[in-house]
This record gives sequence, C-alpha cells and structure tokens, in this order.
Amino acid sequence: MIDFRYHLVSLISVFLALAVGIVLGAGPLQDSLGDQLSGQVEQLRTEQENLRSQVEDLEGQNDQLASLVTEIGPEVVAGTLEDSTVAVITDDASTGTAVDTTTSLLQDAGAATVVEVELQRALWAPDRASTRADALEEIAAIAPAVLDPELEDHEQLAAVVVDLLAPASASGLDENLRGQIWQVLIEHQLVSTEGDIPVSVDALIYAAAEPERFAVATDDDATATERAQQQLAAQTALLEELAGTGMPAVVAGVTPDNDGTTGLLRTVRGDGRFGELSSTDRLQEPDGPLLAVLALIEQDRGGSGAYGTTSDAESRLPSLPETQASAPAASDGGEQG
Repeated sequence: MIDFRYHLVSLISVFLALAVGIVLGAGPLQDSLGDQLSGQVEQLRTEQENLRSQVEDLEGQNDQLASLVTEIGPEVVAGTLEDSTVAVITDDASTGTAVDTTTSLLQDAGAATVVEVELQRALWAPDRASTRADALEEIAAIAPAVLDPELEDHEQLAAVVVDLLAPASASGLDENLRGQIWQVLIEHQLVSTEGDIPVSVDALIYAAAEPERFAVATDDDATATERAQQQLAAQTALLEELAGTGMPAVVAGVTPDNDGTTGLLRTVRGDGRFGELSSTDRLQEPDGPLLAVLALIEQDRGGSGAYGTTSDAESRLPSLPETQASAPAASDGGEQG
C-alpha cells in the first residue's frame, strides 16, 4: 500500500526538478536560449524583408510592362477592327474609366461605332420584380418570340439585351422592333445607354465590376443572398445568349488583389458553356482595357483564350495583331543600278 512517505518523496522530486530548471534557465542556459531565439527571429525578419523586396521588384516589372503596353496600345490595335460596330456592356458605373479607355481603343482600332450599355440594378434586384413584370408584359406585346418563358424574369430580360445587340440573322428582330424594345428597357430603368439607342453590333465586350460593388448595406442575410443569386442568374443568362450568337465577344473583369476566384470571371472560366468566349482580368489596371481589346481582335480572327495575371489565366496577353506599318523592302546587297 502506498503510504505518506511515497507522496512526500514524489512532491520533493517535483520541486527539485522545478528548482533545477529555474536555476539553469536563469543561469547557464539563459544566454544560449536567448541568443538562439534572437537569431531565429532575426533570420525570419531577414527572410521577410527579402520576400517583400522580391514582391516589390515583381510588381515594379509588371507595372513597367503595363505602362509599355498601354503606351503602344493605340498603335498596336490601329486598323484591326475597321468599320465595325462594337458594344461595350457594363454592370456598374464603377467601371466608367475602364469603359472610356476601352471605347477610345476601339475607336483607335477603326470601329465606326461604339455602343455603351449599362445594366441597371433593377434588372435583378429582389424589390424590383414588379418593374420587370411590367417590362416583360410590354415586350411580349411587341415581340413575344424574343422571350423565353422557361427563364425567370431577370434572366429573360438579361438575355433580351443580347438579342437587341445581335445581328438580325441571330435575333430575328428588325430595327423597328429593336427600337421599341430598347425603349421599354430604358423607360423601366433596366438599362441605360450612352447616346442614341443602340443598333445591332459586330462584336461585344462585357466589362464586369468587382462583386463588392453590388452589395447593399441595408440588406439582411436572406435578401443579400437572393440579390446575389438573381444577379448571377441574370449575368449567366446574358452570357449564354451571347455565346449562342457566335459573334466575337470578351468578358473583361475587375480583379482587385489579382483575385479571379470571385465575380463573373470565375463563372466564365469555370463553365464549359462559355468556352468560345474570351476573358481578361485586371480591367482596373492601366493595361486592362487594352487586354480586352486585343482579346476581341483575336476573337474577330477566330481565336479565344483566358488572359491576364490571375491564377486561372492561360496567358499574359493574346497574340498581338500585326502592325499596319509595311515591312521594309528586301535588300539587294546595297547596290543601286
């Protein structure tokens, strides 16, 4: 049987071990452990500084490349989309600067007309269902064939936007019907347009804003979820309709922090239905609009791809179009006859 002496010896052993540890820690081992820990901290600090320096160097190189590409952009695209009509669709006013730059580059490329269309929040907002219902009723009275009753209201109206821009061979709409339906969408504040009511186009760029721009501070969790779901459904229906037209098209997305895992780009690059569409990221950067226009030029020539600097991009740039400058004549050896 274990008696009191056993417990006493055990307690004494524990206290002795503790005392030895304190003595060693405060004496012979103190300097050794302290120096070792200090050395490890200093090494980690040095490694952190080296990594930060590498990141800054890479960012600087990328900025230099972006600046170079931006400066030569007008010359690179000159004459590549001669006499074409191009639409630039956006889903938020925050892309305004990028859209303006894109429009300017398209004009440099020779586009005769650039149509700008902005999708309004009423197109998918949960509290604007009655507005969408009224618009669908009016469109049904004008051209019922343009509507797909199997889709939800926000999906139908988003798809109609593409039908109004697509060539007549794809949409079956004449200019008179197009004008009437555009008027319905504009009057119900489902879309807004820059300048005259758009006509059919030859190619299209979708400038997608970052997801955070669509959040509404007053939404509760259920409403916020519904809003996000209906927005994505509307965008997806628009892209499906766009892919079905077969016309050259690019989805260009704003990607803060070089993150392509959210927003519309994630949908386009992760869904086989949109494999024929090209996509570009970094729309908010100086070279982002040029990247989108170059991808559209490639689309016009039968190519496609996912371009930019996010992890799911296939390449940094599309194949650059040949310049308009003529090649120098072949040398005959320097002799003149």
